[in-house]
Amino acid sequence: MNPLHYLPQPIAHRLLKSDDSSATGFSPKENEILLIITVAESVLSLIGSILIVTSYLKFKRLRKFSLELVFWLSVSDIGMCVSYFFGNPKSGGLCTAQAMIMSFFELASVLWTTVIALTLFRLIILQRTSSHLIKYYHVFCFGVPFVSMFLPLLTNSYGDSGAWCWISTPTDDSETDKQLMESPGNLWRLTLFYLPLWLAIIFNSTVYLIVTKTLSRVASTQASDQRPKYLKMIRRLRLYPLILVFCWLGATINRIQNVIDPSHPWYSLYLFQVATRSLQGTLNALVYGFNNHVIGEWLSIIPNGCSWSASKEEEESGGEEEDEEDGIFNKVSYVGGKVGGGGERDSNDMETSLI
Repeated sequence: MNPLHYLPQPIAHRLLKSDDSSATGFSPKENEILLIITVAESVLSLIGSILIVTSYLKFKRLRKFSLELVFWLSVSDIGMCVSYFFGNPKSGGLCTAQAMIMSFFELASVLWTTVIALTLFRLIILQRTSSHLIKYYHVFCFGVPFVSMFLPLLTNSYGDSGAWCWISTPTDDSETDKQLMESPGNLWRLTLFYLPLWLAIIFNSTVYLIVTKTLSRVASTQASDQRPKYLKMIRRLRLYPLILVFCWLGATINRIQNVIDPSHPWYSLYLFQVATRSLQGTLNALVYGFNNHVIGEWLSIIPNGCSWSASKEEEESGGEEEDEEDGIFNKVSYVGGKVGGGGERDSNDMETSLI
């Protein structure tokens, strides 16, 4: 069953409307399949991201610095999903709008994951707070994409890039493969998205490796009833950098193929790209956002949910009266002796959304 059939007919018509021509040479039916996968998965990502945003706005107890970062990550994912709903406009103002919105929010989402990693590194390794850095985080995560999304306009590089509009490459058969490889579109794709993406993946992976090793050492010094909490945090932390790898590996391979052999795109790689890319909002919501605190708040407004939530938290905390994460991070000290920055901390940074 085509999921677009459940949408209002004018919207479905707009999404499925496309020219027979394509930058990739794919048939209208092939482009429609790519679009259906993108829209169906984007709906899931949109729902997950909206739930995180709603949770932050609805429940005052969740308005901690850590979830504020996840809130802005979810806002970026919502914008990314909206850009996917534009369909396949091919050219014109709607095409440029889709390309610019996609460029802005895709990069913003990636950058918010790096500041979340940085915040955890500062808290656990350096023992420093980061809530005072929020204005710099916004400049970095939204300012950089804002500037970069205008740069392809300088070379008229926004246009049809397959089954959607983004940074396009020449499709003139008279161009040689070398000319196509060196086109401004390919340079913009690399410098404005894929290079920052993989630098972010390397940065996040390095940070989480250091943090998980530190937590593993701390866990080994704890009583046996405390170790499961650390192990749970470590398992969750290991998922963080894998989200970007899972969601963007297919797109990266596809764009490398586009550079190497621009005249012969592979439909299978486009399928790989859309099948993973559009799940980013869903995975971010599940891994970064839906912890016991968020779930507990929603259960508290459901009949019988509050008692279940309370018993669940008591079971996981071993019956102790302290906040789960406060209890754990009050015991985490800098492994190796010296505490950087004087060990300044606050209650906002204690809520790290790891459990």
